[in-house]
Amino acid sequence: MNTSRGGIVDEQALADALRDPAHPLAAATVDTFAHEPAAFTSPLFGLPNALLTPHVAGMTRRAMAEAALRCADNIAALLAGRSDGVPVVAP
Repeated sequence: MNTSRGGIVDEQALADALRDPAHPLAAATVDTFAHEPAAFTSPLFGLPNALLTPHVAGMTRRAMAEAALRCADNIAALLAGRSDGVPVVAP
């Protein structure tokens, strides 16, 4: 299972292994791909032993609510002149 970042797993090598009946790897689940979402051309697409899902593992209600609260806290801190610990990209 790859749920980290696209490109971490060599999709072609994984597809080759899944197509090889002699390979000990029987199946794979992947939710991150080298090219997302435009030009989805993963060699894993269509393999019966590859479960492909959209990269939404962190999109739970709780995670989204926490992200919204962190954003609001960061904006409030910046407006109050407290930028310590707030991720800011300066030009």
